[in-house]
Amino acid sequence: MIAYAGERIIGTVRVLSDRVCNAYVVDVWTYSPYHRQGIASQMMKIALEELPGQHVYLFTEDAEEFYTTPGFKRRGVGLELVVGTWLVNSPG
Repeated sequence: MIAYAGERIIGTVRVLSDRVCNAYVVDVWTYSPYHRQGIASQMMKIALEELPGQHVYLFTEDAEEFYTTPGFKRRGVGLELVVGTWLVNSPG
């Protein structure tokens, strides 16, 4: 999802979903001059409306209050693995 002010992109929300039962919020971003104007909240509301019946998960270290407001609950499980060198996507 993309939010615009005129032709300028001022916000994005990316969600991965199997469109059946599981979804993951990859990231939420708002251009700094537009912070705290409800743009990210509105984008999240719209994104979540597109995921009825799905378990939606995300990771955050610095925005927990933002996500608990619409009802997300803390879940302390998570694992990660970087395959090869992070952000180096070509073999060799």
